[in-house]
Amino acid sequence: MDIIKLQARERAGTGKSYTRKARAQGWIPGVYYGPGLEPKNVEIPHAEFAAVVRARKHTHLFDLGLGSGSIAVIREVQRNKIKDSVYYNLDFMHIDMNKKTIVDVPVELIGVPAGVKDDGGVLGHPFKTVKVECLPTDIPEKITIDVAALKIGESVHVRDLSIPNVTFRHAPEEVLAVVTHPTREKAAVAAEEDAAAPAAGKTAAKPAAKSGK
Repeated sequence: MDIIKLQARERAGTGKSYTRKARAQGWIPGVYYGPGLEPKNVEIPHAEFAAVVRARKHTHLFDLGLGSGSIAVIREVQRNKIKDSVYYNLDFMHIDMNKKTIVDVPVELIGVPAGVKDDGGVLGHPFKTVKVECLPTDIPEKITIDVAALKIGESVHVRDLSIPNVTFRHAPEEVLAVVTHPTREKAAVAAEEDAAAPAAGKTAAKPAAKSGK
């Protein structure tokens, strides 16, 4: 996994008044902390971090540029509840490159399941990320699961995954992808359409012609 550089800087002040001004000037307040490390109040350029999120790289390692070895992962992101592209606060945890760490890795499903394509099933994707434990250099950028062969009633679990040097911290029976029968609403609509089709194909009977006698 690549290490992404962010131009972090230590905050010059604290308190709500300062952080409001910092946000107005395009900075996201945050904190950088870790074992044996004195917490530092920092701030990150909003536009720079937003670009990282758009590229779906917010689960990567970050070099905060705060001196030698300031490598970190994001532990928490606070954002606007209405406009989620506006960020209020970031928590960065220091990473020792020689020790294992636990991080969230995105899960990406590829392919159209056979149960969806052929039988009208629905693909469920309960977990968008999974927790893994490994050395920082072994953190996968994402976990890709091919679901093309899944039929209705079939699923992929955490126990089905295997990545060298990576330990999954989710329960083995957790479902990552599953194909289920259509919802009742969809099934009802389909049944109505099937019932209406034969009727639509019939021609309404013409009234009998009256006798001229």
